[in-house]
Amino acid sequence: MAQPFKPESLVLGVALIALGVLWTLSNMGSVDLLGTLRRWWPATLVLWGFLELYRSYADARTGRSQ
Repeated sequence: MAQPFKPESLVLGVALIALGVLWTLSNMGSVDLLGTLRRWWPATLVLWGFLELYRSYADARTGRSQ
């Protein structure tokens, strides 16, 4: 039986790729990594909240509870 789709795993993978790209660009001198992280860290909280709402909605539709 196929496992249900988990958006958290997709987001984690994309976040790791993005962090790796930023780190590489920082090492090449193209981007200020710390400045970028300082500016955009609240976006991770927004994304986390969105994923929690999505999971709650999906659980309610399938009748599962936490």
